[in-house]
Amino acid sequence: MRSITIQARFGEDKYPIGRFILERARALGISRSELVHRLGYRQIGNGPRALAEMLTTGTIPPQIAKHLADALQVEDAIIAAVVSATARQQQDEASQRILAREVAYRTAFGPHLRCETTRTIPEPLFIAALLGTARLRHVEVSSEIWNASADDRDRLAKRAMQDHYGERDGYVPAFGAIVSYTFVTMPGYLADYGLPFDTNGDRMGSIRPVERVREAVLGTKRGDTRLTGLFRDTPILILT
Repeated sequence: MRSITIQARFGEDKYPIGRFILERARALGISRSELVHRLGYRQIGNGPRALAEMLTTGTIPPQIAKHLADALQVEDAIIAAVVSATARQQQDEASQRILAREVAYRTAFGPHLRCETTRTIPEPLFIAALLGTARLRHVEVSSEIWNASADDRDRLAKRAMQDHYGERDGYVPAFGAIVSYTFVTMPGYLADYGLPFDTNGDRMGSIRPVERVREAVLGTKRGDTRLTGLFRDTPILILT
């Protein structure tokens, strides 16, 4: 008995490539298993998983790309056009996510002092992930510093940097030696702006763009952040 013609599952018609594949498969009267077979998969499980992932994400793996036009009985040019439309949608979605994150970041932003180190990528990664990257690089300062005049702010910041450098013995776990400090004063877009200081707390120049400190992620699998920040309340000094 002939298999049931392919039907869309949740999220599989989100992208143009998914909608096109589903429509062509229905027009050809083929089932999901028949489509998987046409795409060159022979092992049970691998093909259906690859097809479902491609339909929901819009990303075509090489195995499917190689056979897709023939499987759907269309020209390569139409496949290329649908793939291009899918890529445009994915780019627009990524832009919207970035814009949303930036709005949230600006809303939560506050001026802060941080140390710069010999390594920007932590090693070993798990230490930074368990303790928190931002926390390791952050320098505690008095709350009065944010409302102080420029001269008083520099004086208070210098004291905080000297104290921090001495307490840490010039070293941050996973990031290495402290080489300078940055007083991050203003949010930008995907980066911020700040004032540079040396390890003695003396200003080294005017305001400049600074890369944001990114959190290290640790989990049992990709996208799993349950272990990130697990030791966020552990005193950092015990590791120095």
